[in-house]
Amino acid sequence: MKYGEKAAELKATLNCGQSVICALEELVGIDDKTAKALGTGLGGGLRCGEACGAFTGAVTAMSLTIGADGAGKPGGPMAIETAKLAEEFKEKFGAIRCKELLDAVGGDHSVCSGFCAWCADRAAELIEENK
Repeated sequence: MKYGEKAAELKATLNCGQSVICALEELVGIDDKTAKALGTGLGGGLRCGEACGAFTGAVTAMSLTIGADGAGKPGGPMAIETAKLAEEFKEKFGAIRCKELLDAVGGDHSVCSGFCAWCADRAAELIEENK
């Protein structure tokens, strides 16, 4: 099963951030309990309608791999890949803010599984490219 398919499937029982991180747990080297805990506060746009949980879940997973050296300075690999992910996400879906994404579809949360699938697959690609 591809990462995105797994994330979309997990969305049935987890929030968006958890779904993406859990789909990528083997790739980033963490266990299921840790993956779920890392994503707990990411759903619902950081629980306040801000950055999409699927997007922030992808950034979290990337941080565990691409950003594992802890070098979070501007211009570093993690900064570059996060900006790339953000640009591509906005281009594909029109926004990064959870509230804007959901307002665009009348609050229909069924679109979230698509965000999770795309984010998990794209994060996996970026992680693989940066190994």
